[in-house]
Amino acid sequence: MSEASFSSPRSRIVDTPVITADQLSVRLDYRAFGPFLIASIVIAAAYGTSFLLPDYMQALGKDSEAAGFIISTGMAATIACCCLAGWVAKRIGVMPTVVAASVVMALAMLVFAGAVLDERAAYAGGLLMGAGWSVFFIQSPLQIIRHLRPAARIQYLTILSGSQMAGLGLAAPLGHLLAKCTGSMAVVYAVFAIACAIAAICVEGTRRAMLNLSAAPMPDIEITVAETTALLRKCTAAPIGMIAVSACIFSGLSTYQSVYSASRHLNSDLFFLVFTATSVALRFSLAHVIGRAPVHHLALTLFLATGASLVLFIVNAGSTPIYVAATALFAAGYGLSYSVLYGMAVNLAGDHGVSVPVTSQIFSLAYFLGLFGFPLLGGQLIRGFGPDVMLLTLLGATALNAVLATVLRVNATTGPL
Repeated sequence: MSEASFSSPRSRIVDTPVITADQLSVRLDYRAFGPFLIASIVIAAAYGTSFLLPDYMQALGKDSEAAGFIISTGMAATIACCCLAGWVAKRIGVMPTVVAASVVMALAMLVFAGAVLDERAAYAGGLLMGAGWSVFFIQSPLQIIRHLRPAARIQYLTILSGSQMAGLGLAAPLGHLLAKCTGSMAVVYAVFAIACAIAAICVEGTRRAMLNLSAAPMPDIEITVAETTALLRKCTAAPIGMIAVSACIFSGLSTYQSVYSASRHLNSDLFFLVFTATSVALRFSLAHVIGRAPVHHLALTLFLATGASLVLFIVNAGSTPIYVAATALFAAGYGLSYSVLYGMAVNLAGDHGVSVPVTSQIFSLAYFLGLFGFPLLGGQLIRGFGPDVMLLTLLGATALNAVLATVLRVNATTGPL
């Protein structure tokens, strides 16, 4: 099935038989999936260079407020482009849209590199980065969903999310190493621009390699009010709500980790190191196991692990071993929940006749809203009551997710999705 037949119902031949989920593949050829993972790592790493912006702005004679404003404009572009990505994909196809997003990321890196000549270029770079990353992030999973049976999706989505987490985790240390070797942060962004251009070529290679694979027709890819209302009325709303809450938990704990660690006289760098290493290792090593587990039981187990980690953070009086254990447990609970909830959402959508691609995109949008929205509330809680009250709030949010997962498990009558 061609890319055009996926993106537009008008281009489909009327007599072409509809492909059902059972006719789809249970695995993807490594020659197609491998380049896709490489591109995902590169684009995620390019997005992760936003962590280098404070240092870059300082080197250009700007203060940290400038870096914060650039990141904020990128966040606004991220939310806006999440809503528009489906509109673009409907007209040119999913993979061409992902290729375009990779090119936009390359342009963003190039513009950031040019900020050494004119600091104002960095603001345009922030907008381009937010646009490119959001479109890549929200559209790339659709290439997996459309080619795989529901039972195989969670495994590959877990591997995809693991590659993206690896890219995000590698961005800052790799960037600092390149800056130390070259003596210029601008060169770092120029190198990432070249890498993103190579990533675009990898995505195009994946598109060509998957042209002859069976694919489920998904003409309703554009986010509309009608489609969004339809999926929110179904049980697909539950995993979408759960990922929004999970994103709040992650953003609250990571954004204010330095505040928490200072209150316990701990090193916050240890949290990010252990979290990244653990979550990446678990996503790659357990992907095949997660794909076979009963999804409702698995989601509940992961929420309980997240809750247990938050309890350890709260009761820890300053012990580094407990800090490491809590972080590793949080990486296991939260780190694996994204792909599990993602698979749950799109599979429920397929079972209930709701648009799968729209559900996928609304899921990602809910994730971004939680990720960017909660730090505002978290900051108020910390200023007014301290980090422990914020952690208790996050624990309450985790309990809410556990209740939702339990309700879904009780209502499930067919076992694994």
